[in-house]
Amino acid sequence: MIKRASFLLFAAVLIAGSALPLRRAAAAGDEVAVIVNKTNTVDDLPLADARKFFMGDKSTWPSGKRVTILMLGAGQPERAVILREIYKMPEDQLGQYFVQAAFAGKISAPPKDVGTAAMMKAAVAANPGAIGYVKKSDLDDTVKAVLTVQ
Repeated sequence: MIKRASFLLFAAVLIAGSALPLRRAAAAGDEVAVIVNKTNTVDDLPLADARKFFMGDKSTWPSGKRVTILMLGAGQPERAVILREIYKMPEDQLGQYFVQAAFAGKISAPPKDVGTAAMMKAAVAANPGAIGYVKKSDLDDTVKAVLTVQ
C-alpha cells in the first residue's frame, strides 16, 4: 500500500512538473505589443498609462493628438491578453463599460474594431493618434511598440 501511494505521488509530481514548461511556453506565445504611430512622441508607455489611454481616462497624447483606440475583434487571443492585462475585465463587461463611459461623457467614441493584425498595423500607421496592439511576432517597422504584455 505504501509503495503504491509513493508511486502515485511520484507520478503526480512528474506529471505536474512536465506540464509546467507547457504553461510557460503558452504564456510566452501570448506576448502582445501595444503599438502607436511612428510619429508619436511616446517611446515607452508604462502599463498604468496604457490602461488610462485604453479606458478613455486620457484622451490626448502629450503632442495634443486625440487618442483613437483600436481593438482586434472579440475572440482573438491578443484581445484576450489586452482585456486581462490592461482592461482587467472580461469581454462582456467591456461593451457595458464603454456604454456607461459614453453616457457619462467620459469618452467621445468607443474603441474601433479591426479584423486582423495587418489591418491593425495599417490603421495605426495611418492615424497619428491611434493606439492598438498586435502579437509581438507581428511587429514590423510600420508602427512603434511602446509596451509588451503577456
